[in-house]
Amino acid sequence: MEDVTPVQPLVFTLARIENLMHQVSFDPAGMKGKIITNTTTVRKEALDETLAVFYDTINSGLAVSPMIKVIEGKGRIKIKTACSLTLCAVMLKHGIPVHPKGGGLVEVVEREPTRFTDMLMYWATTVDPIDVLTAQGLMNITGMMRTGNGRILGNLHEAPMLARDKIEDVLEALAQAGFAGVLELGQPNMNVLGVSVERDHVGLALVGGTNLMAAAKECQIDVMHESISDLTDISELKHIEELL
Repeated sequence: MEDVTPVQPLVFTLARIENLMHQVSFDPAGMKGKIITNTTTVRKEALDETLAVFYDTINSGLAVSPMIKVIEGKGRIKIKTACSLTLCAVMLKHGIPVHPKGGGLVEVVEREPTRFTDMLMYWATTVDPIDVLTAQGLMNITGMMRTGNGRILGNLHEAPMLARDKIEDVLEALAQAGFAGVLELGQPNMNVLGVSVERDHVGLALVGGTNLMAAAKECQIDVMHESISDLTDISELKHIEELL
């Protein structure tokens, strides 16, 4: 008989996200614990150029945190950066039942986010929506950085409307720890950047942590990327200014 390779079950993006969120232990007040990270891989000779692009992107408000980790390798270097889902995971730790909804492209006009132009729902795909959109080259992140107009990567989340005040408190604590990237926190039952939310819920739109990689790609840097790749202890990360 021929060997039969067992069929691996499909793992939808939402399930993978929720599994990682429940493993996050980050405490913004003490700057301790693990966060969700994305992984970018570049050639060693392109590291300085990549970090320079990352720095400009962070200063443009298009990233979650200035904290990164550089891992030396043979010929190529891995860069760990904060994923925006870390913010949702911290909310979950504080008893807020936040629900990741989807990732997409956000149109920015005069440095103000206006609407989602494209979105893929996490529950409906086995591939990270941000990876799909990045592969299609639909962003204009560097254009937004230069002129204030462009398309950036973002994601949308929902939570019960009664948790809105608590969400604001957690976001403030995260901001004090250097974790930001809120595009819009909606009002109860109101659309967020043009996308509807469930009844009796509020929507929360965040910048995508993968804007860093996408900006480097737009600058013709040869990068490989894995979104929502793993967990990294915050103590292993350094402020990007220390690495320039």
